[in-house]
Amino acid sequence: MCEFCTQHGEGEKWYLTMSNYSRDLLDQNDRRKYAAEFLNGFDQRVPGSIKKLDMIRKTPLMRLAKPILTHVQKQDHYGQVVPMEDVEKIFEIVQGAIRLPCVCRRVTTGNMNARYCYGLTLDKQLVNSLDDSFSLETLTKEEALDSIRKLDKEGLVHSVWTFKTPFIGGLCNCDQDCMAYRITHARRDYPVMFRAEWVAAVSADLCNGCRLCMRQCQYGAIRYSSNNKKVAIDPTACYGCGVCRAVCNKNAITLSPRASVKEAAGIW
Repeated sequence: MCEFCTQHGEGEKWYLTMSNYSRDLLDQNDRRKYAAEFLNGFDQRVPGSIKKLDMIRKTPLMRLAKPILTHVQKQDHYGQVVPMEDVEKIFEIVQGAIRLPCVCRRVTTGNMNARYCYGLTLDKQLVNSLDDSFSLETLTKEEALDSIRKLDKEGLVHSVWTFKTPFIGGLCNCDQDCMAYRITHARRDYPVMFRAEWVAAVSADLCNGCRLCMRQCQYGAIRYSSNNKKVAIDPTACYGCGVCRAVCNKNAITLSPRASVKEAAGIW
């Protein structure tokens, strides 16, 4: 399991630990202030931060900066990929969700109303501290899950996020427009999220070689063999998001615990 499970989950999945969503935790360490400042100023703050990162990313300084940046990120705002079945378990813990525009897509696409993000606390004080541009929507558990299941079919990767770890305040649905994807995977600057506690695999007996799952995968983890007319998933590249399953007409893709897959067990 990832290190957060040991530190914040007592050896279980940390994002399924009820105390990590609690009002008591939100009340500590100025978390409301941190979350509000993080969201309200994101689109103004991040472009400048990326420019600074670009200045050092191709220099020897990046090797020194990477562990420091990762350490700070884990303390303040870190994520983990979660498949749909774990999303459903999360919504057994929380009361509902606040849907809001994605701050990442505000930066990368200019779309100020791309509604892919879900706040997992209904705290009125925090909600009222966000600026009017967010035009927040309050959703029931059922409404939130229905909308996230649709995003699952579109191939968006679900992830939970801390606001001053270990408090979990948000669930995002990411693709290549997201800053987390770009910094962790595309640019490979430094990790800002863990891979899922799962790894996907394909049954060769059930796979018909349609390759729909390849188009769904955000991480390039699925390979096609023209000789076998089948696909296979590289466990060392798989993030365990499970969205490949949503387009498989043969139910050929399953998830297994990462710890049970030797090649992927230590890759986060």
